Amino acid sequence: MKKMCMLLVLLASVQGVAMQAPTYSNSAEYVAGSGANTAYITLDFDGGSAFVFQYQWDGQATAWDALQAIDAAGAFEMSYADYGWGVWVYDFAYPGGVEFDYGITANTGWAYFTSNNNFDWDFSMVGVQGRMLTDGSWDSWVWTDYPADWSMPNRQPGQMAVPEPLTLMLLGVGAIGMRRK
Repeated sequence: MKKMCMLLVLLASVQGVAMQAPTYSNSAEYVAGSGANTAYITLDFDGGSAFVFQYQWDGQATAWDALQAIDAAGAFEMSYADYGWGVWVYDFAYPGGVEFDYGITANTGWAYFTSNNNFDWDFSMVGVQGRMLTDGSWDSWVWTDYPADWSMPNRQPGQMAVPEPLTLMLLGVGAIGMRRK
């Protein structure tokens, strides 16, 4: 009985550690800016292809400040529209990053998430100019598909991309066909 209790305690502690793993653990591609504060910006193309960038600053900074500095410092590229009253960031590119193909019928785009700890993520309802960074904060841009009404993204930071049902069906039919040959 004593061994069983110890085993249960061990399993519970291992499970607790596994559940607290950070979403992104890869090292930064490069650092932009300088200062005492550090924030992290990720481009998550499909869960398996995510890139982390580090931004450093003093004083106050927004996510827009970070994106502009990271864009200017290296191979990170972003496409955006500045309307005067606000900025809409609508696409990114980085060597080795390929936007997952959800199929021609899917609503796809980048979703913007924020976190203060790289564990708990919130879909951002604030644009990049309104997002005030804090030391240790994380922002993730996730390439995802959306439901027909474009309400909430189907994929969260760190999750693997899942093809649309028709693509899955075609892959299954192809696998069956290959098996019969």
